[in-house]
Amino acid sequence: MLTETAYAKINLALLAGCLLTGCAHAKAPLTVTSDDQACERLMSVLAANTTYRAEQMAGCDGGVSDEFPGYYVLRVNAYCRDPQGCGSVLLGWYAVEAASGAVHDWDVGEWRIGARIDRNT
Repeated sequence: MLTETAYAKINLALLAGCLLTGCAHAKAPLTVTSDDQACERLMSVLAANTTYRAEQMAGCDGGVSDEFPGYYVLRVNAYCRDPQGCGSVLLGWYAVEAASGAVHDWDVGEWRIGARIDRNT
């Protein structure tokens, strides 16, 4: 028969185990299978990171990279609010990994994948 002290020790052991191993459920990878999905994922990360407000972003140009298989390389565009037209609506360049949905900065100078920016989303 278990005593009240034994129950307390068991609960403490379970709590310690959860803290040491992490009780949170692991998120399944977010597979990206189209340009539109990659753009949606990218814009949601940028809005969550407060890089840009959601209403600033009009969409993306780009698609699957030939140079970096498994990645979508995309430029994010702003809305053009000038009735005469805009010279540029570029907000930035990014890469989205198709297998996991991971979002990275895009190093335009070196034309390569940069730092991952979606760690908290």
